[in-house]
Amino acid sequence: MKTLVTAVTLVVVALFVWGCTKGPYQATTYKPGTTSLERTEKIIYAQNIGGKVRVVAVKSDALSDGRLEVYAELENMTGKNLVVQVQTQFKDGMGTLMRDETNWKTIVMPPRSSTDYRDSSMNNLAKDYIIRVKLEKTD
Repeated sequence: MKTLVTAVTLVVVALFVWGCTKGPYQATTYKPGTTSLERTEKIIYAQNIGGKVRVVAVKSDALSDGRLEVYAELENMTGKNLVVQVQTQFKDGMGTLMRDETNWKTIVMPPRSSTDYRDSSMNNLAKDYIIRVKLEKTD
């Protein structure tokens, strides 16, 4: 029995020491010539969308007070109601993400129909944007 306890203790110590030899971990970066979708696309779909929603139109316009307004027309490609959540995050003139992001808006999309989404920035520093679309979680 004593040898079993000693063997288990040695295994635990060995695993602990082996685990400590790993890291610190380096951040993952993109290969040269590639970039994040958030740098190249206006609409980012969550993985759970799976071709159920498509963008018909997307555009932006400056409001009279200098804030940026974004518009997207989303189409439900399925034969049933879809509940999606949409959010916009704004970027400044240099393309840097700002803390100016909208709350997630829940939209019920009827089968095989288009629905519009519209939102605007909180200040006039926003010059670009990313719209994120995901299916609402149904737990």
